[in-house]
Amino acid sequence: MTAVILAAGVGQRLHAVSGGRPKCLIEIGGTSLLRRLLESLAACGVVEAVVVTGFGADAVRAAVASPPAGIRVRTLFNARFVEGAILSLATARELLEGPVLVMDADVLCSTAMIRRLVSSRHPSAFLLDASSENTGEEQMLLVRDGWVRNIVRGGAPGYELMGESIGFLKLDADAARLLRELLDARIAAGATGIEHEEVYPELLARRQVGFERVDGMAWTEIDFPEDVVRAEREVLPRLETP
Repeated sequence: MTAVILAAGVGQRLHAVSGGRPKCLIEIGGTSLLRRLLESLAACGVVEAVVVTGFGADAVRAAVASPPAGIRVRTLFNARFVEGAILSLATARELLEGPVLVMDADVLCSTAMIRRLVSSRHPSAFLLDASSENTGEEQMLLVRDGWVRNIVRGGAPGYELMGESIGFLKLDADAARLLRELLDARIAAGATGIEHEEVYPELLARRQVGFERVDGMAWTEIDFPEDVVRAEREVLPRLETP
């Protein structure tokens, strides 16, 4: 299984705390978000990761030049990183031939959370946090009959379970190839300014994708300066507690 880590975004809202560097290189407790993800992947037995770069590509390449033990890391460059994240995932389309993990690079979480996804009994699965507050901005996974049926920002009524997506998705080879076809079709139609999650509903309509619940586990997405403060004060201490 190869991990595709999407790290091309500008992260302009975080430049005050990132010093103008890519937000995946923001350090929490002295270690960057990207390094933490790579260390967790290696600990879970994932031996290859591909980091899709864009803004600050040179800094990201330098950061992964000496990867954690047990994992090979290379980078791919999305030259159109100011457009939608669909183009970042499409930059790694060559990897959508076999089993993959698709991961946002701006998430702080525990190794245990990633292990739950890697070792899921479902060949394809999301991580779902049903305990997360829904403010209307979160990408919410919608479940019916035990399968994720849709992903909608802010959620929607009429489902048996709803929870926030952590930003990580495991796909088997068949689902990965279908996702590649769907990405290619959207981009060919001119939809280059959308998020990659906007393609997922089509995938979910045609393939069974399960989920693993991580309710109550410590994690956060880093989008704003206050998220960095919360990560340092609230999330990191919980990650470091045995």
